[in-house]
Amino acid sequence: MTSTETTATISIGIADDDPLVRRTLTGLLSGTGQVHVAWTAKDGQEALELIRSPDTPPVQALLLDVQMPRTDGLVLTQILHKEVPDLAVLILTAFATDSVMEKAMAAGVRGVVAKDDDIGSLVGAIQQAVAGNFVMSPTCSAVVAEHLRPDGAHSTSHSSPSSPGKSQQHASAALPSGVTLTAREQEILALLAESLTNKQIARRLTLSQATVKAHVSAIIAKLGVRDRVGAVVYALNNHLL
Repeated sequence: MTSTETTATISIGIADDDPLVRRTLTGLLSGTGQVHVAWTAKDGQEALELIRSPDTPPVQALLLDVQMPRTDGLVLTQILHKEVPDLAVLILTAFATDSVMEKAMAAGVRGVVAKDDDIGSLVGAIQQAVAGNFVMSPTCSAVVAEHLRPDGAHSTSHSSPSSPGKSQQHASAALPSGVTLTAREQEILALLAESLTNKQIARRLTLSQATVKAHVSAIIAKLGVRDRVGAVVYALNNHLL
């Protein structure tokens, strides 16, 4: 069952103003046998018109360039997040900066991938996004990790308890009034920022998926956001980690 779900062909649309990028991505993705490119668009406006048209083949995911004429990828993502919330939108960028990452996640993307990622990583990101998970490529995850650690310190997901008081105090200052996150919730929030799924977090922390899901739900409720993407955006904007 798991194998069938993982290898099922996913239908996607691509919007990029560079015709060479459109042709290259179409050829490479279609060649994997796991992704079918149903259509391509030269900019965000054409992609929006295609999605709104009843004559256009439906797609499960949309791969968007950030910078495009008429309607760029971030503006289109905001529109689609409202009109077609089930569509998995992934931003494809050549400039994985923290500013792009914040704006993309705030717009409601399901994934952020870099143009220099290999095709296997891109296919995996599309599959994860369609499955309902938020995903970043390794290149983009590194940018987020650096943003979340402005002091440049290198830390692991299994954070050291050497100075819990200072860490808790810093996190509490950025939380909504009267709200606190437990040490476990802070740990899971950090792993959400690494775009890990509940299953991966459960494996990393030796917890059940049900327990992780409960913690994620608690984090979302405490931060007053809609979903796990919103939780990561909140963490980015408020330097919780």
